[in-house]
Amino acid sequence: MKDSAKAGLEQFLTYRLHVLNKLAERGISERYQQKLGVTLPEARVIASVGSFGPFSIMELARHANLDKSQASRAAEALIRQGLVKREPSADDRRVVLVSLTAEGRALYRKVMPIARKWNDDLFDCLDEQEKIAFGYALDKVIHTMTANDG
Repeated sequence: MKDSAKAGLEQFLTYRLHVLNKLAERGISERYQQKLGVTLPEARVIASVGSFGPFSIMELARHANLDKSQASRAAEALIRQGLVKREPSADDRRVVLVSLTAEGRALYRKVMPIARKWNDDLFDCLDEQEKIAFGYALDKVIHTMTANDG
């Protein structure tokens, strides 16, 4: 029997990605909470809208990598805090878009350096060649998965 046939759950790519994701989310979530007083979903909404928005809730969920209910709850919490506002789309008045307020833009300028620092810290254990190879491998797997998705 080949060694790969004996491999346990801990060797499956999806399991390992899930473990890595949970560890990474826990770390960045703690930083956002401690430094800015916002949750991870709220920070993702701020980062997504600040980088690419304004968005409808469905678009926001996709860009922020949240499910629709998480995106909606986070946006509502940010609206109550005066960081995000709702406005009708100029293209389709039935669609409501969320965008950053002036206070939200100020928070965006604080969220992104924390995200960049956390990202850099995650990769500190790799040398430059490993970072490039890892990035390439991730891109290749993601591309393959999205190409086979439909």
